Amino acid sequence: MKRLLTTTALLFAMATTAQAETIQLKGGDVINATITAKDDTSVTIDHPSLGSMTIARDKIAAIYDDPDAMATALAEQDAAAKAAELEAERAADEGLFGTGIFKGWNRQLELGLNGAEGNSQNLNFRAAFKTDYEDDEDRWLYSMLYRTASSNGATTEKNFNAELFKDWLLPGEDYFYFANGRFDWDDFQDWDTRWSGFGGIGYQFLDNDKWNVRGRAGIGGNQEMGGALGDEFTTEALLGVEADYKIKDGHSFAFTNYLYPSLEDAADFRNVTTLDYIITIDRDKGMALKLGLSNEHDSSTPTTAKKNDFTYYASLIWQF
Repeated sequence: MKRLLTTTALLFAMATTAQAETIQLKGGDVINATITAKDDTSVTIDHPSLGSMTIARDKIAAIYDDPDAMATALAEQDAAAKAAELEAERAADEGLFGTGIFKGWNRQLELGLNGAEGNSQNLNFRAAFKTDYEDDEDRWLYSMLYRTASSNGATTEKNFNAELFKDWLLPGEDYFYFANGRFDWDDFQDWDTRWSGFGGIGYQFLDNDKWNVRGRAGIGGNQEMGGALGDEFTTEALLGVEADYKIKDGHSFAFTNYLYPSLEDAADFRNVTTLDYIITIDRDKGMALKLGLSNEHDSSTPTTAKKNDFTYYASLIWQF
């Protein structure tokens, strides 16, 4: 009886001193086992399948007593590795065509051309340039788009726009502040040029491996120049949503919608929508195919003109 009590006490002491922990080896392997002994040079474990074994300390990267702590540490290591890789790419970047402009920014050029020759002659051309940059405190998004179309020798569309978003990020917060400016020129509107500017607050709803979704709300206005009714300034609000979704590797879609309700007349508003489906063709060369559509609705357009400016397109993208 005395021996039984002594054995029970010994087993209880061993159970209370043993630790169920996760060991990450320097090669990247992970072992879940009970540590039975450890010193400055080695760690002895009891593994359900491998049994008792001793691991040299210089083979161990880290020891975690909590699976959540390990997951957090691995996520931090992965983020640090990606940040270092991005920083190395930015350091080697020579900018736009080697000029140093937009150095360290993501850049892409988009070109689309289609036409028909026969009973009718049609030609449509689309060219766009986009670039963006983001760090812990700032995010910049700049884009330019030029479109022209003709039918039977007559020009049916010719327009250009340039837009800039500047976001001030708050580390550790989902909220951010933004400013936005845009210039439009269009030969087929009741105005020649339009300038607009907005400022406000945004919120990052989702940012993970599949989704990137953010919203914006602000106030500003637009100045139309050269219109049939003369120069006109309109005070507007901005309500926007931007979403990117990775369907699978090499396939994704992007959606944006910006609503501009007039603050002077509740019946007037503008709404700009884009929907793009992007298919990677050659990842190493940065080549992709974009299929998309866009529409701008302006409720204040005169009754003699269409209120919707709807386009659909197919373009090649070169990311460089």
